[in-house]
Amino acid sequence: MDSLAPLRQVPTDYYARALALWPRLDHPRSARVRQDPRRVAAMISRRTNLSFEGIMVLLGATETASVKPADGN
Repeated sequence: MDSLAPLRQVPTDYYARALALWPRLDHPRSARVRQDPRRVAAMISRRTNLSFEGIMVLLGATETASVKPADGN
């Protein structure tokens, strides 16, 4: 019998997406923000005129675009 193996959900690397759009991002901070789109968007919003929500959409994290970071980290 041929059964399909369950697919494993791979977490999205929002920092890698951000680097594709903003290549001059700070690399040492990447380990702390890599999987959290809100932290990536907060970091980018300090360097650009785009809104937090706009950055979230560009990162592909539209389901959390309405949630702003509490402390901006």
